Amino acid sequence: MADRALRRFCWLYPLANAGGFVAFMPLLNLIVPLRATELAAPGKIALLSETLIFGVLTATVANIVAGVASDWSRARWGTRLPWLWLGLAGSWLSYGAILIAATPTALIVGLIAFQACFNIFYGPLTALFADKVPDGRKARVSAFANLAMPAGSLATALIGLPAFTDNGQRIAVLIALTAVLILPLLLAWPRTLADVPAQPPIVHDAVQPGWAIFWSLWLAKFLVQLSGTVLPSYFLFYLQDGLTADTHGAPIEFAIVVIAATALTAVVAVTAARWSDRTGRRKPFLIGAIAIMAAGLVALILRLGWPTALIGYTLFCAGLGTFLAIDVALVAQILPDPHRRGRDLGVMNAANTLPAVIGPIVAIAVLGESGARFPALFAVLLAGLGASAVALAGNRTLR
Repeated sequence: MADRALRRFCWLYPLANAGGFVAFMPLLNLIVPLRATELAAPGKIALLSETLIFGVLTATVANIVAGVASDWSRARWGTRLPWLWLGLAGSWLSYGAILIAATPTALIVGLIAFQACFNIFYGPLTALFADKVPDGRKARVSAFANLAMPAGSLATALIGLPAFTDNGQRIAVLIALTAVLILPLLLAWPRTLADVPAQPPIVHDAVQPGWAIFWSLWLAKFLVQLSGTVLPSYFLFYLQDGLTADTHGAPIEFAIVVIAATALTAVVAVTAARWSDRTGRRKPFLIGAIAIMAAGLVALILRLGWPTALIGYTLFCAGLGTFLAIDVALVAQILPDPHRRGRDLGVMNAANTLPAVIGPIVAIAVLGESGARFPALFAVLLAGLGASAVALAGNRTLR
């Protein structure tokens, strides 16, 4: 019975995680920009930037608070389920606030409400991974869960089709998709599946204090996510900036690159995750993933044409997907306090969200107004990846 419940959970959890990405990626990448254009056409970039920054800051705090709250309910009642229902319902309601916003301030408030509600859902959902998945399956389940990002991208493309002519229709599609992906987990809640017992951090010869390991991984993840935030955001501009004679053709080349990168990332991440689970080792795979990302950046720095850009971006994404899949598995294994998994994963989540604020600042500072210094920007990202690898390699206790 327990094995059956675990197998069911290991399939339903990645689906629910994909539902989470479908809930926020199309909203942030398409609907909110469209609403910003409607409300402040001349100042749409400023409004969009302000809205997203307030949203990221809200998400960072809300994720930690939600983790603490779900830790409390787990200790008191043995479940995190109420917070997932509350967050999901609040996220759907906040879609309406964004949809009917009549002023720039109302749009900002609507997105703040969404980020607060969404992280009430997503913080406890992330903690479930550490609660329920055994160490020997963590990387594989994480790899499948990380296919949520391509799912979010596909959902963005879907609601951008001409068939959906207004934001009301787009919101309705998002609610339907998230319901299909998330509700199976909530309705088939794994009541018979016991939590994974706490284990010492995976180390060579001794148990290092958990927080020392935790913060070294936080730093490594932050630096990797900084590159993972900046490069996809500015890659289209990179293609347009001298890599193709026909700038109108750049979006087509961009689409080709993204499709190729997504396909290879899925294969490489799942394969590496299986090897990591079988060997019981995480750090070599993380450092190898960073090396693949670095190789991709070097190819982009060379600027030999868009085929080289295809190779470089694909390598970068494959390395990033592999790093994130195995990093999630490792973090779940080294959490310092088994009774505070939600809180600690909320703190770790800040390594995902803060780059969304810092990344554009770094890009603007390096690129300047002309946006012609992409090799310099990629060199900065390369240095960050090097520092991330050093942070991991310097932690000699991790395997």
